Amino acid sequence: MTIAEKPRPAAARPGPDDPGPKAIRRRTARALLLDRDGRVLLFNREAKIRDVGDRYFYTPGGGIEPGESPAEAAARELHEELDLRVAPSDLGEPVASCYSLQQRIDTGAFVAADDTFFLLSASAEDVSFTSPDHAAPAGHAWLDPDAMDAATDRILPRGLPDLLRRLLAEGPPGTPIHIRW
Repeated sequence: MTIAEKPRPAAARPGPDDPGPKAIRRRTARALLLDRDGRVLLFNREAKIRDVGDRYFYTPGGGIEPGESPAEAAARELHEELDLRVAPSDLGEPVASCYSLQQRIDTGAFVAADDTFFLLSASAEDVSFTSPDHAAPAGHAWLDPDAMDAATDRILPRGLPDLLRRLLAEGPPGTPIHIRW
């Protein structure tokens, strides 16, 4: 059972608007970089949060700074992490959102993460892992939904394979799809 799945009384259940008294709220903007083969770029790293196993895959992106829109943050993060320059307007509207309550391994602190996901066409030739602003992840891979299902390392958020299947079948939604952590 993960931290986010532990039963709590309904009145005390944390959520995006009230993560609870001891949680640090962190809003993030993330990018689903989709190549023409229906794969997305994922970073792979050693776990820094409890209950996800030893390693996990996650999408490029990061924290939204004060005064930034989610699209501005996603564009900035793509430049910092992958040396990929895109205008916030190139990202369009968010395609998904995800809320999670995580506990960090190193500090024990609880983090209430509120993630916004954007979809962008890209290829391996578009990205670089040599940006001086980015501490390179331990690894990366372009994975399709079936490869995500077969991965031995956890895919985060867990709803990502199903989201990708839906986006490939139906295209971007009219309103963001909420996916499970």
